[in-house]
Amino acid sequence: MSIVQIPLRLTSGAFILNSGLNKRKLSDEQAAGLQQMAVKGVPQLSKLTPAQFKNFLVASEVGTGAALLLPVVPGWLAGAALTAFSGGLMSMYLNTPEMTQADGVRPSQEGTAVAKDLFLVGAGVGIMADSVANRPGKRRKAAKKRAARIDAARDAKVEAIAAAKADKVDAIHAARDEQTAALREAREELKKLRKAA
Repeated sequence: MSIVQIPLRLTSGAFILNSGLNKRKLSDEQAAGLQQMAVKGVPQLSKLTPAQFKNFLVASEVGTGAALLLPVVPGWLAGAALTAFSGGLMSMYLNTPEMTQADGVRPSQEGTAVAKDLFLVGAGVGIMADSVANRPGKRRKAAKKRAARIDAARDAKVEAIAAAKADKVDAIHAARDEQTAALREAREELKKLRKAA
């Protein structure tokens, strides 16, 4: 899990987990009311009894919240769960005329609470996108490239130092040879002067 995902997963996961745990206290009548709204977004939910719907809702919210909060769950999976969950909420919102204004998009007074869940869709997509962009294999490959560049730079530095040392040694030898040659010439000159005297 990358650092980018942590705030998104913690906030949305804690919110959804708390919501799911609180829904365990729903009565069958309250569950039936929620089911009527949910059926507008996901028609297949009409096949469940209110008690089954309550259990499904609690399980899906607790499961999604836990998946977001547990770091062992891969980001793409946690993000997909959040996107699917919040996508269902958005579908219910868009298919319930009382929740939107005449244009069918902007929230009415009754729909404002559900319309806020659009942020959950963005968080889910963001978590999935970050997981794809920062997957471990890609990070390892980038780390190997960086290590190879560092090794190449170190090798080049070692070679440059060795070449500089060799040049320095060559310069010392050349200077010594020049000095030796100059001394020989001076001795020869001295010999000639002595003979001449």
